[in-house]
Amino acid sequence: MTQRRFTEINATYRPPAPGELNKRAQFRTREDVPGNGHMGVDTVYHNKFDTWAKLSAIGDSVRIGSVQIDVAITHRIVIRYRTGVTTDDEVVINKMVYRVKGTTNLNEASRFLVITAEELGAVEVIGEGH
Repeated sequence: MTQRRFTEINATYRPPAPGELNKRAQFRTREDVPGNGHMGVDTVYHNKFDTWAKLSAIGDSVRIGSVQIDVAITHRIVIRYRTGVTTDDEVVINKMVYRVKGTTNLNEASRFLVITAEELGAVEVIGEGH
């Protein structure tokens, strides 16, 4: 039996091809603050930025495994690499909100950032339907 070299054990993942970052994404940090003059809380968003992203639903086996450890992961989002994206952030793509569950520097190359996220639902529009 031959011994494997370290480079053979590490996985290399394909970066997105040109044109795959085709969804407009808004990142924002959500903060709930005491309500202004009423009971409850108000939501304030900080650190907003827009970028192009690739959005893909994850497979059932990953989704089921994530639920078993109490971390619902429903989608994977890929953007150009940047620092400062944390689990305090939300992403809005096509009027759907996703909560960031984790980030990975794709192939440690600092070119793309892979984000695991949980779909929360449609963007809430104040005053609509009331």
